[in-house]
Amino acid sequence: MRVSIIKKLLTFIVVASLTAYLGAVGYLYFSQDKLIFPVRASDTENAADANFEKVLIKTPDGETIFGLHHPSEDGETTIIVFHGNASSAVRQKRRGERLMKDGFGVLLAGYRGYPGSTGKPSEKGLFIDAIAAYDFIKVQRDQPIALYGHSLGTGVATYLATQRDVFAMVLEAPFNSVAAVAADRYPWVPVLSLIKHNFQSDEHIQKVTAPILIMHGDSDDTVPLEYGQRLYAKAPEGTEFVIIEGLGHGGFWRFGSEDRAIEFFNNALAAQ
Repeated sequence: MRVSIIKKLLTFIVVASLTAYLGAVGYLYFSQDKLIFPVRASDTENAADANFEKVLIKTPDGETIFGLHHPSEDGETTIIVFHGNASSAVRQKRRGERLMKDGFGVLLAGYRGYPGSTGKPSEKGLFIDAIAAYDFIKVQRDQPIALYGHSLGTGVATYLATQRDVFAMVLEAPFNSVAAVAADRYPWVPVLSLIKHNFQSDEHIQKVTAPILIMHGDSDDTVPLEYGQRLYAKAPEGTEFVIIEGLGHGGFWRFGSEDRAIEFFNNALAAQ
């Protein structure tokens, strides 16, 4: 009788544990869109001002992407800024103003499913949006274009640099892939088999021919430094890598990152 009770108890524990595990895995699988793309509300109606005009960019698959555009003037180039997953085009205005003051045209690019845009975010969708943003600028004026991405935006920028001609690319807090970050964060989940949005930047960056500057904080808890280092290990020869002491995942500008980026852009232009 005692043995039978123990067997039943062990069976219950195994079944309960398996059920809990499958439930947790299922939750992560079906919640991954919200985890990777945690869209927050943003005021797009009042975003335009004397420096930036609101633009709605049509994509080839029928979506409309919100952006803020400071058009370049004759002889200037344009920097396309790609924001992180919890940010928005509007929240990049301070960065855009900094670039604008140094003589660049600027496009603060949004993504599908984010404030002011239609559709639902996905890896494939964001890649389509990035190409549409680039082509929008080229239609305005045939000019050199560079890319400036932060966090998730680095995955978008790195892909775009393999599809269109850019004169330089700056990446802040990048990753080698979203799948790698998720796999390390959830080691008990078969992430590589379940994830739908890989953003495999370590594969894309090998195909980039433009000069690249990577900056990463050594106190980043969201995308730790090691992921930026892994990406750098796959980057083309000549890529610059800057470790910023005491910096977390955000607030790069407080550590002079934009000054470094602007100098990098200008040097890349001068070398052409």
